[in-house]
Amino acid sequence: MDEERTLILGMDLCDGSLQLAYLDEKGEMVSVSPLGNDAGKYRIPTALCTDPQYRQWYCGADAQKLKGREGIVYCDDLIERAKNYDGEPVLGGLTPTALFTHYFRMVLTALRDKTGGQIIKGLTVSVKQDDIAAVPVIKDAFAQLGIEDDRLSVITHPEAFMNYVVSQKRDIWINDVGLFYLSADAFEYYRLTFGKKQGPICVVTEKNDLSSYLDGAAVVAGETKNAVNDFKEAVSKMINKQMVSALYFTGPGFESAWADDVLKGLCTGRRIFRGQNLFVKGSGYKARRVFAQEEDDEQFVYIAPDALKSSISLKAYKDGGYEEELLADISTPYSEASKTVEVIMDGTNELDLIVHNVLKKDFVCAIMTLDNLEERTDKSERLSITLSFVDRDTCVITVRDIGFGEIRDTTYRIWEQILKI
Repeated sequence: MDEERTLILGMDLCDGSLQLAYLDEKGEMVSVSPLGNDAGKYRIPTALCTDPQYRQWYCGADAQKLKGREGIVYCDDLIERAKNYDGEPVLGGLTPTALFTHYFRMVLTALRDKTGGQIIKGLTVSVKQDDIAAVPVIKDAFAQLGIEDDRLSVITHPEAFMNYVVSQKRDIWINDVGLFYLSADAFEYYRLTFGKKQGPICVVTEKNDLSSYLDGAAVVAGETKNAVNDFKEAVSKMINKQMVSALYFTGPGFESAWADDVLKGLCTGRRIFRGQNLFVKGSGYKARRVFAQEEDDEQFVYIAPDALKSSISLKAYKDGGYEEELLADISTPYSEASKTVEVIMDGTNELDLIVHNVLKKDFVCAIMTLDNLEERTDKSERLSITLSFVDRDTCVITVRDIGFGEIRDTTYRIWEQILKI
């Protein structure tokens, strides 16, 4: 069965449409349009409808043509229905999982016909970060079609962007790489920075919300008269004095030519790319890394916009020698990185914290002094150390004297320090 699974597939669900791309014999991701023969129409609307009288289902543009007809049950907001599902049937007595199952079945059946009956070896789906709540429904729908976790992964757009960039020639990402994404409900900038030390290459992603600069809904609707200057200001703020070797522009807001002059002005010293298939191809390259590793040996560590780009360790004496006890690790979402450990102090009132940043060659030693702590040598000074994070760059360290049972009562002292990492 494994030998039959010859298709490595990327899928993107975004802005009311679905896109597909597959890995060709040259190792490149190729966009494909399984519904219809127009090679330029790669986006399939996430529209679905049924005619209860004839028990017939339609999807994509075919469904849109039937919208409003008598007796037709229609929807074109599958992602929103999946995000807001509360356990009750939503359309024609069906759940969002059932609706997505019908939709995916029709799309993948058409794809299989177009690719000569190839079976999917691995599929990666990319979605917006704001749509992450729909992922359980999406995965359940694919499970109904026999595509389980051994052949399926789901990522968000920043990770798809990273996978796309590192699959290009290295001169594209010799320095930082930026992405501007503009849609009716978002204007965002993502910057990739590469830690190229020994071992896997670490790719750190920074995110900036630029919605205060530009009204994406107005631009998508064609109201671009005053947009150029605002867009130019936003771009200048993001890349000013930055070593950026390539810039990408994607999203419905960049489909028309309104920003052409600005983009041309950015070409000096860097590559400029504009298109609408970046995320789907990036998800395909991710599928190649996960499900066809023999074709992609280079390893990368992806660090999301909300994940730690530094690790924090405590230097402590253990089992006859000093070693670093890991308290927080890179690539962990900062909202999930809180941790509490207990230590016994021995003749000191200092804690040695070691910070390793993936983008820097050297580590930093941060010493936290516990003022007024009695420096006891009988190993009866027991403390709890709690790490919590305000954001990916700011750690709050809270130390409490918790006593030592019947040997020594607690003093109830608390020390706190903010550590910028």
